[in-house]
Amino acid sequence: MIATERKVLNIYLCIIVLFSIFTLCTPLNSYAKVSGVCSNCHTMHNSQNGSAMTRDDSGNLTATPRDTLLIYSCIGCHSTTDPAIAQHPVTDAPIVYNINGAPTYGAGSLGLAGGNFYWVAQGSDAKGHNIFTEDSNLTEAPGKWTGCNGAGSCHMNLSEAIPPASFGFSHVRQGCTKCHMIASDPPQGYHHRDDTGPLIDSFSEGWYRFLTGHNTDEGVTGIEDADWQYTFGSNDHNEYLGSSGNKSAPAGFSALGNTMTAYCCGCHGEFHIQDTTVVGASPWLRHPSDAVLPVSGEYSAYTTYDPVTPVARPSLSGWSGPSNTVTPGTDMVMCLSCHKPHGSDYPDLLRWDYADMIAGDDTKSGGCFNCHTQKNQTP
Repeated sequence: MIATERKVLNIYLCIIVLFSIFTLCTPLNSYAKVSGVCSNCHTMHNSQNGSAMTRDDSGNLTATPRDTLLIYSCIGCHSTTDPAIAQHPVTDAPIVYNINGAPTYGAGSLGLAGGNFYWVAQGSDAKGHNIFTEDSNLTEAPGKWTGCNGAGSCHMNLSEAIPPASFGFSHVRQGCTKCHMIASDPPQGYHHRDDTGPLIDSFSEGWYRFLTGHNTDEGVTGIEDADWQYTFGSNDHNEYLGSSGNKSAPAGFSALGNTMTAYCCGCHGEFHIQDTTVVGASPWLRHPSDAVLPVSGEYSAYTTYDPVTPVARPSLSGWSGPSNTVTPGTDMVMCLSCHKPHGSDYPDLLRWDYADMIAGDDTKSGGCFNCHTQKNQTP
């Protein structure tokens, strides 16, 4: 009898071990629109058994209720103390801020596709969009578009509130909701929009990653990677729409369509300009954005997609998923080809160490050299 019990116990132990291995090796659970138990995110009266349910940004219970009955703030729902965790244990939300240490996952250990706010939260304002406090280096967006960045404009910086209140926002610091619209006017939560895709290209879907403009027909079009690029590769990544529109003036949705660069240009419009006087002039005044990769020369060698240096596509219509191919003469360099929008461990939110990009050193690779494939060759 004892031997039989031991045999059964061993079987149970084997099952537990196998289940644990399976759990640890399984990629992040991903969801299109929010699903699951409503009480994971909402509390009806912020009270249960005599205790508050709402939590502050640090996870502590607080008696102050929130709009739309939410338990967590944006930071509370999209952060964790563990540097190795990339998905909230209760809400399954993607983590964009690892509080107690730099993320240990993602390409270059920079977190998920948009990067991580860890470094900027440590006081390195040059390494991320500062959604927490006033930026110590900048009072307004660099490359600001003067035609849309007047005094009090919501495009001026992350601190300026929208005048008048709209999109469900009040006259307070916006932070995360400066870029990610969580509601419309009248309020309608984007977290419950059906963005099952693969292509997200409409207001009804909440636009790509909730990146939308002031009008319902303006927003970012793209294909959302199922696990936010927790796993990544040439066939495993987001896809972005691009447009090689007019580069003689700042551009937004009206000039570039529903592209990622058009969205970034809402605050950084001057960075889109090639030359202030002549379209097509050389040299460029700034690094190209939404410019087609030349089909000849060193650029023609960038043909296998690297998520470290993503490109934009002129069209995503009919696409069923990501492509592992880069096509010079068609695909484009864009804002996110070089920058992580949330933040990175490198100055200027770069995806790689700019100081390590050394021309003429063939031991260096990636980063700038993915497009400039001959610049690291020994003279």
